[in-house]
Amino acid sequence: MSRFICVVTGATSGIGLETARILAQGNAPALVIGVGRDRERCQRACAELRSRAPRAQVSFEVADFSSLAEVRAAAARISGAVDHIDVLVNNAGTFSFQRRCTVDGLETQLAVNWLAGFLLTGLLMPGLTAARGARVVTVSSGSHFAGLLHWNDLQLRRGYNGLKAYDQSKLATVLFTRELARRLGPASTVSAYAVDPGLVKTEIGAKGAGRIVQAVWRARTRRGIPACQAAESVSWCALSGAAKGMSGLYWKERIPVPPSPRATDLQDAMRLWELGETLGGVRFP
Repeated sequence: MSRFICVVTGATSGIGLETARILAQGNAPALVIGVGRDRERCQRACAELRSRAPRAQVSFEVADFSSLAEVRAAAARISGAVDHIDVLVNNAGTFSFQRRCTVDGLETQLAVNWLAGFLLTGLLMPGLTAARGARVVTVSSGSHFAGLLHWNDLQLRRGYNGLKAYDQSKLATVLFTRELARRLGPASTVSAYAVDPGLVKTEIGAKGAGRIVQAVWRARTRRGIPACQAAESVSWCALSGAAKGMSGLYWKERIPVPPSPRATDLQDAMRLWELGETLGGVRFP
């Protein structure tokens, strides 16, 4: 139990890679387990982290979070390798202008940005509760303020819009964080945090897009902050004593701020939680 164990999803680039670096370079001897969907990129990220944090033990799990089966398999491997988890950073995310479905028949942004993290958290909860004050940090977005849960068409089969789907998925992450904290209760040793990293210079909006979309995205993100700066906010919620016990809140630049009013709707949070358990086939202990 002496080693500080962290799991970071979407850790091969951007905010995830930089967050894994900060956690690996911390004062305590650390074991950082990154998760990424591409084996070659995982190997490169692992080598980079080991060179930048030689005192830490670093490994990677390969899992495509658009597949619930792969999420379950990664969770099983992680649970089999460690006896506790101090920090889980749900960072993996995607964006698509065109509607795409996962192998499970779900709209991809909702599945990757919300459901995969929900499922992974549930499966890793025994390890989190075994730690001394574990934290679940979920990377959300200010885009959730424009989000709306389209209960009559949550999969957005009609009139799909990529931004609408992204906003909905990020609203779901804030609702998940608040409901996780509520269900755990104030006596729990596990705390939950939703973090808005701000406008960040990453390629999430350009991946797989046409040249015009790529150009627009890169022009927009020129005004953003580098991934290393965004990762400082994420890792602060994972490590800082100042955030201890402040579970269920929405954070930006290390300050808890009010989320969208829709993100405080208890009925929506409970309904979404039940849907997550049904779709993911998981029951939180």
